[in-house]
Amino acid sequence: MEEAVKKNKTELPAKDFGGPLKVIGYTLLAFTLSQLVALVILGSLYGILNLSDAATKSPVAQLAYVLLAEGFGVGFVYLVLRRRKYSLADIGLARWPQWRDLKLSLLGFGAFYALLIATTVLVMFLIPSFDVDQAQDVGFDNLNTSLDKIIAFVSLVLLPPIGEEIIMRGYLYTGLRLRMRFVWAMVITSLLFGLAHLEFGNDTPLVWVAALNTFILSLVLVYVRERSGALYASIAIHMMNNSVAFIIHFL
Repeated sequence: MEEAVKKNKTELPAKDFGGPLKVIGYTLLAFTLSQLVALVILGSLYGILNLSDAATKSPVAQLAYVLLAEGFGVGFVYLVLRRRKYSLADIGLARWPQWRDLKLSLLGFGAFYALLIATTVLVMFLIPSFDVDQAQDVGFDNLNTSLDKIIAFVSLVLLPPIGEEIIMRGYLYTGLRLRMRFVWAMVITSLLFGLAHLEFGNDTPLVWVAALNTFILSLVLVYVRERSGALYASIAIHMMNNSVAFIIHFL
């Protein structure tokens, strides 16, 4: 894999973003603070407007939360980059999308599902008790109208892939790649991405199947990020995967 990647290696900034621990720390802060800020802002707004419990859990409220969380997460990364005189262009947004990004995203999407099926079969063989049907909380319980489904589609399929790719395959992976070999940067990025989808803080068991799926997805996303030198193919694959999940959950 290392040899294949070298043929089309990501163009990296001349300097670095700090040590790996600093990059990982800022990434975790981007995730946690963005969600906390979004909850505080919306909670305060709901209190001022005296909204009902049903209104605070509506599709529109969920969309507002996703917009705020993803926006603050990307904004935090942008501020961290600016401190070192970098920009989003240095983490995979230096050029416009190209046709080869689309081709790479289609190939990567197929490769992801092939890896996912093979890994799931292996895990079920090694760990018979592993629950591959464990439900993941996507935040949208009742979609009663076509508008509700459109709002959920934007919130689950379009917005998170953009924000998460900028943070994970953009800032985190680029920062690690400046100090590490490709494989190590890929594995660490993917482990953190998988752990982020365990759904800590709920009263339900940890969603290990979601962590496994997102770990495998991240391996593919990092690979296409490295091969293309940009984030567009990984964003497209992420959106395709979320589209499949959306169809399974709501259509």
